[in-house]
Amino acid sequence: MYKIIGADQKEYGPISADQLRQWIAEGRVNGSTQVQPEGATGWKTVSELPEFAVSVPGSAPSVPVAPIQMPGPRPAAKANQVAVWSMITGIIAIIPCCWAFGGVIGLISIVLGIVGLSQIKQNSRQTGSGFAIAGIVMGILSLLITVAIWLTLAAFPQIMTNFQNSFGQ
Repeated sequence: MYKIIGADQKEYGPISADQLRQWIAEGRVNGSTQVQPEGATGWKTVSELPEFAVSVPGSAPSVPVAPIQMPGPRPAAKANQVAVWSMITGIIAIIPCCWAFGGVIGLISIVLGIVGLSQIKQNSRQTGSGFAIAGIVMGILSLLITVAIWLTLAAFPQIMTNFQNSFGQ
């Protein structure tokens, strides 16, 4: 048996659970209507009572819900330093005055680029794959240029002789 407080702020009851369900179905009682179960000392809303919560339109049974933990701000993504150094060594390897050592520096650039890409793939908070790819490409280009220069000098030894003579050796 239950008592209710009506919209006119008057107390009604005792009424049965079936009568209360009928009043909910008729719209005479809603989820915010105050109800006091027999033997209880305090008042609750109809939607707070599990036996009626499903009957009340727009309300669901009360289920304890853990508070949602909002993550703090994510740290900004950081460029992978190995990838950056790959690009820097690639640029140095391409510079014409470094063509004598361009092959070695180009190899270093390629290795650094591959290591940088691998590290970026493993850590989602790192960026810089463009730096690593640029370093790899410039390293390959410097290798090709160095090989072309050395093959040219080997094929035409007169060029090397003229080059040495022009510097007085």
